[in-house]
Amino acid sequence: MKKFSFSLEKLKSYKEQIKKREENALAALRAEQMERLREKEELLKELDSRNKDFVEKSAKGMTAMEVVTEKGFISYVVDEIKKKDKEISVLSARINKQLIAVTEASKEVSTLEKLEEKQLEEYKFKARKADEAFIEEYVGNRRHYGN
Repeated sequence: MKKFSFSLEKLKSYKEQIKKREENALAALRAEQMERLREKEELLKELDSRNKDFVEKSAKGMTAMEVVTEKGFISYVVDEIKKKDKEISVLSARINKQLIAVTEASKEVSTLEKLEEKQLEEYKFKARKADEAFIEEYVGNRRHYGN
């Protein structure tokens, strides 16, 4: 009996490549999101530092120009934080969409793996039957022709 080969091996290989590509895209999105979260954290630290500096300077006394400059920079940092929040939100949506793509690709690969397993079981069953038939024929021939 010839060696087992899965009839849809090329399709399975292709689907596994798609799954890997989707997983890599998901990993890249998650890495990008982590980077945006890190950037936001840095901006929050900067905002906290600037607010503390502003309170200290204003307690000592500041000119109107210094107040406008400090408030302007604080406003800029707040705007940057809002921008990072929007970027993080967009990335979260893209990650959720990508998770669906990965799940679908995984299902397709899993279906093909189950089909391959079923074909292998059928192959093994046929191989056992062929072996049994061979043995019966051998035994029958030995009896018929003698030792």
